[in-house]
Amino acid sequence: MRHRLTISVLSLLVAACAADAPQTPIAPAPICAGTPQCTAEWAEARTFVLQNAGYKIQTYSPDFMQTYNPSGESPSLAAQVNMQPLAGGSYKLVASFWCDNLFGCIPNQWKTLDSFNLAVAAAGRRDTAR
Repeated sequence: MRHRLTISVLSLLVAACAADAPQTPIAPAPICAGTPQCTAEWAEARTFVLQNAGYKIQTYSPDFMQTYNPSGESPSLAAQVNMQPLAGGSYKLVASFWCDNLFGCIPNQWKTLDSFNLAVAAAGRRDTAR
């Protein structure tokens, strides 16, 4: 009986971890070069976090933002975005989304990351098209 309980609990944990993995490819992190494009992408990143994270922004600077951390087994998303310098003066906007729920986040953190990458990259393209 104890063996079956252990197997059941382990199976549940494995299933929860499998549900946490991305099911489809995620768009690459957006890259910007130059002040106008980077400004447009950073503004879009901030707007995206404000509209899609379940928590308010706790820390904000010109190259880093983070919401408050989730607690109490909440499925709501927290977010962190970092503008990482690359060679040649360009930057990569690397985001992560997470929650504090064993059974997954609402909305799904991988779909949200994909949407973030696509939205921020599109904002950078719009700016350079002007």
